[in-house]
Amino acid sequence: MSACATPIGTLAVNVLNRLEDPVGVFWSEQFEVYTALIEAANDLLLLVGRPLQAVTQPITLAANSVWQTVPKGIFLISNLYGPQGEIRQVGLQALDFTQASWGSDWENDTAQFPQRWAPVGTNLFAVHPAPTTPIQLTLTGIQYPALDAFPYTGAETVPFHEEFYVALEQYAQSYCTLKEIGTEAMQGMTVYQAYLSMAQRLTQIEDKRDPVLFSHSLGIPNAVTPTTKR
Repeated sequence: MSACATPIGTLAVNVLNRLEDPVGVFWSEQFEVYTALIEAANDLLLLVGRPLQAVTQPITLAANSVWQTVPKGIFLISNLYGPQGEIRQVGLQALDFTQASWGSDWENDTAQFPQRWAPVGTNLFAVHPAPTTPIQLTLTGIQYPALDAFPYTGAETVPFHEEFYVALEQYAQSYCTLKEIGTEAMQGMTVYQAYLSMAQRLTQIEDKRDPVLFSHSLGIPNAVTPTTKR
């Protein structure tokens, strides 16, 4: 899938029209509408999970520590690769309670290369064993929709293809109407519900287009469930 080149400034014009403020008198295009669109992209990234910003980049692990920091700008890590190939992903529960060849003091284990890794929150991950020297791995992951610091310029690109644009505009519209409180804010919540409905539908569509779906079955094709509950 090709990278998206549409800037959020293009969608901001539509959001201002939705707010009946096309020249940005009541709402600041840069400080409010751009921010609302970036927030919308973050939210949709969590709900639908089909962004165009999958990246591959090197990462250097700190020595003698199982706790490592997710690089700036990375929303999540999906895979880690070392000199010996892909490093197996596990969970903290597996490290703590279902040990195989290690004990409950696994945080003290060291080796030349880690054999497994586990996500920890949004800005940390764990490797086991900890490397004895700083080593470079390769990660694949998802970038945040915007890597620039606030305030946004409007040149930040939308991380989704065009079917998602209306949903992003709906979220930004409801986000901005919270400023008004009262009746306008209540109407904005109606728009937000429409956004959620569209996000749900887009999730179903994207799942049907996805060539690889997670399944508990092994070796048996699974049909896509027509109803998605989130």
